[in-house]
Amino acid sequence: MKKRYLAILLTLAMMLGCLAGCGGDAASGSESAEAGKQAESAAESENAGQAEADNVGDETGAEVEMETITVWSDQYHEKEVRERQIAEFNAGEGKELGIQIDYKVYGDSYTDTLRIASQAGEAPDLFHSDNKWLPEFVESEFVIPIEELPGSEGILNEYKNMLNNQEQIFDGKTYTLPYSMTTYGFVINCDLFEQAGMTEEDYPTTWEEVREAAAKITEASNGKAYGLGLSSTQWTVSSFYTFGGGQNVGHYGYDWNTKQFDYSAFNPLIEAIDQIVADGSAFPGFEALDADGIRAQFAAGNIGMIGSASFDCSVYTTNFPATCNWKVLPIPKFDDGEEEYKRFGLATNLLCVGPAAKAHPEKVLKVLEFFYDDANMAEMYENGLYIPVRNEAIALATKTPEMNGWAEFADFDEIFVMPPVPDSYITVEGTTYREAIVNMWTNPDLDDVEAVMKDVDERYNQALAEVDQGVVDLYVIPEGISPLSGK
Repeated sequence: MKKRYLAILLTLAMMLGCLAGCGGDAASGSESAEAGKQAESAAESENAGQAEADNVGDETGAEVEMETITVWSDQYHEKEVRERQIAEFNAGEGKELGIQIDYKVYGDSYTDTLRIASQAGEAPDLFHSDNKWLPEFVESEFVIPIEELPGSEGILNEYKNMLNNQEQIFDGKTYTLPYSMTTYGFVINCDLFEQAGMTEEDYPTTWEEVREAAAKITEASNGKAYGLGLSSTQWTVSSFYTFGGGQNVGHYGYDWNTKQFDYSAFNPLIEAIDQIVADGSAFPGFEALDADGIRAQFAAGNIGMIGSASFDCSVYTTNFPATCNWKVLPIPKFDDGEEEYKRFGLATNLLCVGPAAKAHPEKVLKVLEFFYDDANMAEMYENGLYIPVRNEAIALATKTPEMNGWAEFADFDEIFVMPPVPDSYITVEGTTYREAIVNMWTNPDLDDVEAVMKDVDERYNQALAEVDQGVVDLYVIPEGISPLSGK
């Protein structure tokens, strides 16, 4: 055993030496060195864990062989809750099954540490998944399909309606499972509504009503507050508006049915905000405000309404504690008669399976099931750490999360897990869709939204035409799944 780990450390040392000798800058050298130290620490810990794992008896008195299942993560924010859950498992069910979970949480060098360990054939049994590198790991066979774990049909069936091609499924095999969800809403300052003479009956449900409410709040505030908050930071266009607005049109910019980009579908939303800016009802100077800047203004009580995502519950509780009475509303509709779609959510995966799992696949499956257990996820929800992708987990919660808005963001009967789109394969000439939208919103005059967005769609689809059709065909909604409500 000691010789085995000595060989590993020598391999890592040689790799790190090569990296340093290739003329890398000081920062990358430091990161690689730190990754090497963490990999060495992991090897030592696993060796110690194996040495400490004793055989124990099951309830019949028969001897059960103890095995250590290693799990790596970079999710530090959940560390306290997760380690408590693991301790209970190791002392109870794990002991009965002959399983000892060795759980480690790494910092910023997690990806480097994981890549080095995978290249050396010493990655853990399970590790936190990231879509940024998962396709690469699939191609390099640094991960194995969950289907290779005997008995995995049960957990795969529980998540079958949430799995997407090129995100969890590659070449027909499942490499990870969704765990938590970012959902979207519309946040309002109830105090400003009241000061403008509006009640709950006046809370907006359509974008036209948003415009009307924004004008009333701005007028009643006499320059002290404004109706709508916007930011020039481009990611807020999608995270605050188009992602959530997908439930108005059935996609969030790429139509999987036509295999074409269709950002023009959001014209009613874009036009409404363009008009709000022209009305003078948007918080002034937002052209120079980033996402934190505009959210700080909302928290201070200077803005009546702002697009939002579930992660903003923490922002308005911890980062910029809100001094106003605020509430989460459903995404405004484009019009009252539109077709009903499910609430849109962006899923985050939890774990994928390393080749080391082949040595004890049944026990690795038990650990995978433990991490995805609804009861454990319910505790994460109660602590305001995650919104589960499964309603079954939310239903098990024994208390309402303390953070304002958290329960509203997690309130969905149906959820459409947003599939990936082939935008990473294209190079768009000219402005991106988010740049084009920000340019219109930061212009105080009314814009020809239809013409601008038609040009955006044409340029995106011209770029898409250059992509291998076989690649484009991979980006589809899985059979049996629909964004339409009730289907």
